[in-house]
Amino acid sequence: MPELRHLRYFVAVAEELNFSRAARRLRMAQPPLSVAIRQLEQELGVRLFRRSSREVALTEAGAAFLYGARRTLAEAEAAVGAAQRAAAGEQGTLRLAYNWSSRFQTLPALGQAFRGRHPDVELLTEEMRPNRMPAALRANAIDVAVALYPEVAGELAYRCIRRERVVAVLPAGHPLAAERAIPLAALANEYLLFPRETAPRLHDFYVDLCRRAGFEPRHGTESSRSRWTIGAWEASSAALLPESVSVDLPEGAAAVAISAPADRLESHLVWRADDHAPTLTAFLAVARGVFETA
Repeated sequence: MPELRHLRYFVAVAEELNFSRAARRLRMAQPPLSVAIRQLEQELGVRLFRRSSREVALTEAGAAFLYGARRTLAEAEAAVGAAQRAAAGEQGTLRLAYNWSSRFQTLPALGQAFRGRHPDVELLTEEMRPNRMPAALRANAIDVAVALYPEVAGELAYRCIRRERVVAVLPAGHPLAAERAIPLAALANEYLLFPRETAPRLHDFYVDLCRRAGFEPRHGTESSRSRWTIGAWEASSAALLPESVSVDLPEGAAAVAISAPADRLESHLVWRADDHAPTLTAFLAVARGVFETA
């Protein structure tokens, strides 16, 4: 197989049809160029040029070889460029898991910002419960996750990227649905907390919030996601969610901000601490500036 440098030498001579001009173009002396072309012909077992004291011309074999040589050089340059882009995080695939509530604003904002900076990276997304994310990261099934209060594991790294107000999602006909903000204590008899196993740390956040509001939350059998999907907003129940869900409320529901306690829900990115893949590094750099986390 000819070396790439010999192909470059051949193409220069074929395009210039003059060894002196080709040598100047290649920034080398003419004698080594002539030797390299003879070596290439010997390796191929064909004559590529007809040489005389007056001209240099391609043989039929040379004309056929020129097409393939140009294509090979172009493919080699493309491969080098692809490798360099991949090393810079500008090309490749990134697998991202997200919890349900992230799909309203957090995930779209992250995705749009990342695609704007790295349009050639394929971003594959998958909805996943927070309690399953650590195992998926450890198994290399995903590269990064975004979730409200994700589960903690020692081999994982975390970064808070967003803090949001808590809102109560109520039936549109609820007496408090028209208020701009209400204390959480007003929902002491109506709030239903999702099962802890689906998102333990988020569950514990809400339990603490309710206790500081002066009541113990009741536990329901369905997640907020399930109730959202089927529109089951009963007149006697409410759900606590991040403010970003307000952009796409289901029919018959209303969102009211919780004024007290005034805690904010935190969305975090999670990834393997020993993962230094360029696409992940690029994503983390972009995600840092998408939301104001002060």
